[in-house]
Amino acid sequence: MEAAAATAFACRIAPKLLAFLATNHKLRQNLEHDITYIRNEFALISAAIQQDDDHRWRSRPSRDHMQRAWVKIIRDLAHAVEDCIDRFMHRVTISGTSTWLRQAVHRVQTVTVRKEFAKAIREIKKISQESSKLRETYYSASIAAGTSSCSAASSSVASETTTQMAIDDTLSAGRSVGMDAPQDELLELIQQQQQQLKVISIVGFHGIGKTLLARRVYHRMENQYEARAWVSAAKQGVPTNVLKQILQQLGIPTNGGGNFNKLCAVLRLYLGSKRFFIVIDDMQTEFWHDIKDIFVGLSGRVLVTTAIQSVANACSSSAAHDHVYAMKTLADEHSRLLFFKEAFQDDNPPVNKEDQLGSEALKKCDGLPLALVTTARYLQSTGNPTRENWATLCHNLGVHLETKEMLARMKCALVHSYTSLVKHDVKTCLLYLGIYHTGRTVRRGNLIRKWCAEGFIQGDYMCNALDAAVANFRELVNRSIIQRTDASSKNIKDQVKTYRTHGMMLEFILHMSKCDNFITLLYDQLAPPPPPSKVRWLSLHDASARVANDLSLVRSLTVFGKAHESVLYFSKYELLRVLDLEECGNHLEDKHLREICNNLLLLRYLSLGAALTVTVLPKEIKKLQLLETLDVRRTRIEILPTQVMELPCLIHLFGKFKLQQGVGGRKMLKLQTWCSENSKLETVAGFVVDNNKSQGFAQLMEHMKHLTKVKIWCQQSTNNSMDPISSGSSSSSKYTHLSEAIKGFIKRSTDKKAHSLSLSFNDRWCQDLLVNLSLEKEQASSCYLSSLKVQGGNICSLPPFVTMLGGLTSLCLSSPHHQLSGDILAALSRVRCLAYLRLIASQLGKLVIVRGALGSLRRLCIVVEVMTELEVQEGALPLLESLQLLCKDLNGFCSIMIQSLGRIKEVTLHDGVNDETRQKWKEAAKNHPRRPKLLFVKTAEDVDMGSEPADNSESPTVPTNDTTLPVTAPHDAISTGQSVQVDGDDLQQDDDEKEDTDKIDMLVDFVSKTCLGTMMNKESFEQGMEGMVVGENRRKRARTVGEGNSMDKVFDRVKRKNPEDIPVGL
Repeated sequence: MEAAAATAFACRIAPKLLAFLATNHKLRQNLEHDITYIRNEFALISAAIQQDDDHRWRSRPSRDHMQRAWVKIIRDLAHAVEDCIDRFMHRVTISGTSTWLRQAVHRVQTVTVRKEFAKAIREIKKISQESSKLRETYYSASIAAGTSSCSAASSSVASETTTQMAIDDTLSAGRSVGMDAPQDELLELIQQQQQQLKVISIVGFHGIGKTLLARRVYHRMENQYEARAWVSAAKQGVPTNVLKQILQQLGIPTNGGGNFNKLCAVLRLYLGSKRFFIVIDDMQTEFWHDIKDIFVGLSGRVLVTTAIQSVANACSSSAAHDHVYAMKTLADEHSRLLFFKEAFQDDNPPVNKEDQLGSEALKKCDGLPLALVTTARYLQSTGNPTRENWATLCHNLGVHLETKEMLARMKCALVHSYTSLVKHDVKTCLLYLGIYHTGRTVRRGNLIRKWCAEGFIQGDYMCNALDAAVANFRELVNRSIIQRTDASSKNIKDQVKTYRTHGMMLEFILHMSKCDNFITLLYDQLAPPPPPSKVRWLSLHDASARVANDLSLVRSLTVFGKAHESVLYFSKYELLRVLDLEECGNHLEDKHLREICNNLLLLRYLSLGAALTVTVLPKEIKKLQLLETLDVRRTRIEILPTQVMELPCLIHLFGKFKLQQGVGGRKMLKLQTWCSENSKLETVAGFVVDNNKSQGFAQLMEHMKHLTKVKIWCQQSTNNSMDPISSGSSSSSKYTHLSEAIKGFIKRSTDKKAHSLSLSFNDRWCQDLLVNLSLEKEQASSCYLSSLKVQGGNICSLPPFVTMLGGLTSLCLSSPHHQLSGDILAALSRVRCLAYLRLIASQLGKLVIVRGALGSLRRLCIVVEVMTELEVQEGALPLLESLQLLCKDLNGFCSIMIQSLGRIKEVTLHDGVNDETRQKWKEAAKNHPRRPKLLFVKTAEDVDMGSEPADNSESPTVPTNDTTLPVTAPHDAISTGQSVQVDGDDLQQDDDEKEDTDKIDMLVDFVSKTCLGTMMNKESFEQGMEGMVVGENRRKRARTVGEGNSMDKVFDRVKRKNPEDIPVGL
């Protein structure tokens, strides 16, 4: 594991060093020989580490210890080189646009610094030479002395790993818990369409019980099929061997020979008209396409188990009635039952102590059956079943995974998941998840941007760093190593793109990180263990104690919860690249932000979290010349200084800003020129525009050539004289800059770099601006705006320009207090690529979807208070996979014929529908050939508006707009399977919604708890909010979180929360 991180550092050191010297000619001349040596040395080091890492888990223990020692030396050497470059880079680098005189003066001023750098490089070369000699002397001799024993041990360990992986679920067959419901569902799937071929794939993390479930089903059904076989694909490897094993179990001799085509012909001839049941367990490669033709036209069942989502999709995508069954971890009740059955050997645990006794273990096991069984047996073997003893053992569970034989099967599963990752940068990204402790969720977009800022991902001419990071994330999800969080929580703040690592996998990662000094994780403990001497990646979780170590080498600091105020002494973090204060906003003030800007000159990622006392971005921010991501969404910063727009490396900007006043004339022209030539901004989410004087960003937007994701709030000015409607000139002329900027943004979108646009209006802006956004037909046909979200305002019908967007794949129209016209769907029939449509309104007119309309639509979401009528004609929506109807008053089927939706996988309804409607939908889902999941959610906020439904079809191609949110079926859902989302890019859309809803939640709680009176209407409510007379701090807080949010939203939320007492004043 440590080799993956060391390889990542080794691979990027030489290019970084050469790039640094490229701008320093004299240094390059003096150090050319030394740099060449270091470059070649690190190339060999990288190759050696990768090769040894591939064989580490099959090596002798003695060789493993020596490997770790050598890799530690190399890793420290790589860090030393990078630290050396980082320390000197900002001291000797000068802008290429500086005059020749300034450059000459700078060279004279930095002579001493350059000499120090040359000395440091030569010292590093010396250390590198010494480490090479040590490896040659000791390590090579060790390998030569033990080649034969290493080979034997290798095959033994590999065999043991495979065997243990194959039998892990079987050993627990007698104690299976929570398998009855999944078994019954699979049996029903198998018994449907008896005369046709059906391929069912069971997918899930290693140790989740796939093999056990498949074996239970196999034993229940084997007597009903005259030809049956069970084969382990992991043992057989190639398709030829799999076919041979199947033939042998069917009683057909192969005599050890036969080519692939001949074996296929023999198997197909034998099956003929027979009904067959074949199980292929633990399929790890996509060789189904090589053997699927054998079964075409036959009547039988093929059951596949795999941990890889893409393999499951490949196996179960040939026919409409094929099915992917995504296994979930055990529910809390079943987890406790299984754990204590194993821990006490069917004896009852101590009365009234059950929850306390196993609480730590259950948390670490995270509902994974194999983890529950192995951990329970290990704890039982130690004796003394007290809460304190078990808590201590569980605290060091990672260590025990490495050394205890009773946990060997769990270790095998974890090692297999890790070693299945081919690319070393993917392994490094997995190790980085160690900064999150058990139970902590991970926001997808933030994680991907942090990977890039850390330097783990290196882009090239074919794929930039962000795209490569997204691909790595997909790979981890595809292999079931990380999963979407359980969305059963009804808290809107949790409804974002969040993921988490399996508890036991995280324990494995944390232990390896601790052993190799990769991630340093500190908790709030009475006697925390001393951290290592060289801390580089530091993660604090409610760590209120002072960290006494030298932190000058820290590259990444992540703070969750409270922390000692000494953590905010930013001047000591000389080499910091990533600063994530996501949950540490209590002590953060404007002075700390100035200190960050003045000292952390290497910073690439800055997130200030919920720092409500931070109000100003200082001009000193211009010193952060390497900053790539700036996230101040949950602060009180409202004005964006122009210095931020001039940061040369800034790619992602998150907040809710207005450009500072007074930017016009020559200053604006200069800024526009700079943006045209130097700006790298891709994401801006976002800017506030309210009148002609606050449209500075719109004037800059036209010059940002790399911009791909934009969110804009169009709000009514508080100054009536500046109101675009009330002023003397025409309303359209007041937002000419904005209109032209949006049209330019749309026109710049291409099929290779699709764009995403989010517009939020108030009533007085909306219609005029949308009507003014007209596009020429010839220009629109070449525009590839992939995602459009229009919300607020009086949106009654589809904006005309939308139908001209030929590349639009995702559209959301939200007007929660107005009625949407039923003609929208008819107008959208001209948008041929539309894959996702979301409509939010108080009421919809009659919607009729005719045959042939919306032929590409995969997901349809309708959120309304009153559903008039929705008719889906036969043959309409041929590709629809997810239907979401969120309406309490939904009666019956509203003319929807669910049986005509041939690819439907998931239906989501409001939990408030009546029992008759609920029952009808359940029956329809059960009778549908695909047996779609039926989910019920309490509010529209709980629904997964963008996730792909679970099943087998390929995900729709919406590369830059995955608004994935997790939804979990309640206990009465038809299906217990869970979707595993692989496709999709990160958009700011959900993150922006999270910011607004966080603030509204805070305001609603504040008003509800402190109300003194009642009110009768929204107008008096707004007046009461305007005239609040409370303590200074509370008034500021209410005003902060309320500003920019619709009072209608706050009023409705308060009314629901306090139906008897609606607050008006404080």
